[in-house]
Amino acid sequence: MQSLRDKLLKAGLVSEEAARKAEADKKAPPPASRAPARFDDRPPRRDDRPPPRRDDRPPRRDEPASMRLPKFAPLPGTKDAHRLQARKQLEADKHLRERVLATQVAKDVGATPFFFVTRKNKLRRLELTAEQAQLLETGALAIVERPDPDQIEHALVPAEVAKELHALYPKAVRFLNAPDAKVGFLSEGEISDRSHEATSGETHEAHDEAPAEPAAEPAAPTPDEAPATFITIKRAPK
Repeated sequence: MQSLRDKLLKAGLVSEEAARKAEADKKAPPPASRAPARFDDRPPRRDDRPPPRRDDRPPRRDEPASMRLPKFAPLPGTKDAHRLQARKQLEADKHLRERVLATQVAKDVGATPFFFVTRKNKLRRLELTAEQAQLLETGALAIVERPDPDQIEHALVPAEVAKELHALYPKAVRFLNAPDAKVGFLSEGEISDRSHEATSGETHEAHDEAPAEPAAEPAAPTPDEAPATFITIKRAPK
């Protein structure tokens, strides 16, 4: 049977050269088709992301303080300010109590009353021996506050400790006879005028309820006053 190629050649419809070319094209493999380009629109992986700029990074703990934003103090009157003040007061009370407990001198109970004024301007007295009252008068001992958990006690401490506490907590020192820091002086007349309010023992007093009152200058005793009843603090001779 003649093929289509032979029939076309015999009829003169195609030339021998065109028939050979068509035969060659038929045997050649078809051209490979080009796949359409695809674009990856997925977000880059974490490892592929560019590193952030230095000013965009959150501050690290190991960075110097100069590289971090400063912390500003809370505004006065806010809850944060009250909490900060309360925390500072607790820390101060703890330090003061520990210092007084470590250095306080035991009170020798006797028949000699020694008067002093609390930070709430209340007259109080300690019943001491004459020897210990003399140590307070001459400046060897002092009276300071001791903030206990439920109330404020008053303790005797050496004068050097009282000077140290006076520099840190001026209101906590209630009596001190030192040349450079005289605190809590009362004349016999003042004691006599206020003797009706003088009580022994301790009462609860908050540290921030009243400011510290200025120390009264000592006054010379008069013949009508009773030195055996009230302690008179005299000015130390120069």
